Amino acid sequence: MGTSALAITDDHNDLADSATGLLHRLGSRAAARATLEGGPSHPAGFWTAAADLGWQGLAIPEAYGGSGFGLPELAVVLEAQGRELCPGPFLPTVAAAVVIDRCGTDPVRTQLLPGLADGSTTAALGLSGHIHVSGHTVFGASPTVLGAPDAALLVLVAGDDVVIVDAKANGVTVIALESADTTRSIGSVNLDQAKAIAVIRGAAPKAHTAFRILAAAEAVGVSWAALDMAVEYAKVREQFGRTIGTFQAVKHHAANMLVAAELTTAAAWDAARADDLDDAWFGAAVAATQAIHSQVFNAENNIQLHGGIGFTWEHDAHLYLRRALTLAALTGDGADPLADVVDGQRSGRAHGASFALPEEAAEYRAAARDAVATLQSLAEDKRRDFLVDSGYLVPHWPKPWGRDAGVLEQLAIEEEFRAPGGTSAATGGKKPVDRPDLGITGWVTLTIAQAGTDDQRERWVYPVLRGEIMWCQLFSEPEAGSDAAAVRTSAKKVEGGWLVTGQKVWTSLAQYCQWGLATVRTDPDAPKHAGVTMMAIDMKAPGVTVNPLKGLTGNAHFNEVFLDEVFVPDADVVGDVNKGWLVARATLGNERLSIGAGSGAQSGFSADDLIALLDAAPPEVAAGLRDRAGAVIAEGHTLRLLNLRRISRAIAGTGPGPEGNVTKLVVAEQGQRQTELGMKLAGPAAVTGQTPALTQAYLGYRAMTIAGGTSEITRNTIAERILGLPRDPLLK
Repeated sequence: MGTSALAITDDHNDLADSATGLLHRLGSRAAARATLEGGPSHPAGFWTAAADLGWQGLAIPEAYGGSGFGLPELAVVLEAQGRELCPGPFLPTVAAAVVIDRCGTDPVRTQLLPGLADGSTTAALGLSGHIHVSGHTVFGASPTVLGAPDAALLVLVAGDDVVIVDAKANGVTVIALESADTTRSIGSVNLDQAKAIAVIRGAAPKAHTAFRILAAAEAVGVSWAALDMAVEYAKVREQFGRTIGTFQAVKHHAANMLVAAELTTAAAWDAARADDLDDAWFGAAVAATQAIHSQVFNAENNIQLHGGIGFTWEHDAHLYLRRALTLAALTGDGADPLADVVDGQRSGRAHGASFALPEEAAEYRAAARDAVATLQSLAEDKRRDFLVDSGYLVPHWPKPWGRDAGVLEQLAIEEEFRAPGGTSAATGGKKPVDRPDLGITGWVTLTIAQAGTDDQRERWVYPVLRGEIMWCQLFSEPEAGSDAAAVRTSAKKVEGGWLVTGQKVWTSLAQYCQWGLATVRTDPDAPKHAGVTMMAIDMKAPGVTVNPLKGLTGNAHFNEVFLDEVFVPDADVVGDVNKGWLVARATLGNERLSIGAGSGAQSGFSADDLIALLDAAPPEVAAGLRDRAGAVIAEGHTLRLLNLRRISRAIAGTGPGPEGNVTKLVVAEQGQRQTELGMKLAGPAAVTGQTPALTQAYLGYRAMTIAGGTSEITRNTIAERILGLPRDPLLK
């Protein structure tokens, strides 16, 4: 990763590099440390340097002296400031400027924005308290206002409105407060018959939204800085004869920190894309929810992983904890983002920014729209054939089976077939017909299309697409657990083929499948990842026994499969002999190739179902669990955003980020958290047959953190492959 997690485009990466470079040259972290011993919390050099680069005016229109960019650019700079603990009132000043620009009248904007844009005016944004307005006379108090002691302009929430007052005006008193974060000032503001410069009616919700977005962007920087600091230390600190980064417990801490940082990054990025503060309201609440948790969580764990040295005054770890604690408290001040997430889900406003496609996608969109219209006009028994023949069933597959669709075409197809809310622009608001989900059968068959022979493709690909046959994946074995390469099933070469003997387990839907794709060891003397061959197993062949395994749901989704000298002809070997692990890896990777994959799992219990239980629960129960519901809903919403980030990287032509690796872990655990909360809200009804869908979903989700690799192994993978922590030397 470069200097910014939020940045995806080249322009944003250049901006991030410039911001980080300047803060390094100015010694931002040293200046932050100096504030502990009485150094200035508003050093003039930092403010002037930022003004020279136009940072204060990034989101202010050119007509008012700004550079005419928007919240995404401002977010990139704030992330850099969070990473480097930049002192000073930049965050409250730019947040106040955004509120004035997006909510103020033209005369107010003309009067105030030029000074904010060029850095000659500092401002503060107060979000809580009891301020009352009579005409343009203001009285009351705002008890905790970030940057108030340094501000010339005070922008304060007053009920549903926002008032703007001169900090030096008669009747205005600002009292500096002691702050846990010494790098920025905080003050209480008292107003006694003060005259307001302006009163902006109905702007309070937008003020909260603006601050949440920008504070979340800074929290992204804090979260990643804490993670980077912890990981670098874990790579070099030695205990018990090896670096602490080799210990699984440390890896899991680090992986959890990465997940927290990634969720906040995705949520802040999404909220910042929507310059319309009304549309950004829910996204901002989600971003604030994630940011409040992640920055404190990561700062605390950074100290934990550093051990005693992290607790010392001389180490920078506590500076990040101080920044995180203070920023988190102020982000939730005046309005609880968790409550807003719940209200957003309840009111149907639980959506993020729309994804605007480039103009070059117009042709793909038009073609997809025509395809949807044609599909709707066909009889039910003709629709699948149309999807197959047109390539729209699996558009990301190569021709002739799919459309060989790139990212833009896939996005256009996804939007036209399944627009937000379950409607399509091509259907006059009617719900379009769902495209069949091929699931594991699709992953296996795409592998055959990629690595198989012409004969194999002819025999198997089209029958799968037309729904005539199903495949299972014969990878897992007893004793192997999450180690898919630990293959003991063996094959002995005979005339015309192979005799395969062994056992596979946890095979999904094997009892319904006609074929299985199996990893088989054909060279017992080769290293573990070598000597493996991929073979297609006829599930009705002599020697194949399928034994369904009833799970704790009462259903038999998984199976164990016994192979007793099953004859596999040479024509059914997929790929090269002894090079099957490459084919297996392709199969495991095919799950994530299409747009929309990995954005969440269908649990049979939705966020709307959760809200219904919350609203039906006794008041005292609902009150105690509301925040937990908000956190679960926010996390579920953010899963979609991880996928959008991955898509955006592809469109921008940049390399892949960590989102795909994080998604599998979060999908499983978020589903468990959601159904666990549902069970808690339902109470005795959940265990007396009154909520069968919820109870089944809860039981079914116990498998999600095991299937396809346990969450513990996934955390190891994240720590080693993404964060670069060393493997356990005992496992090498």
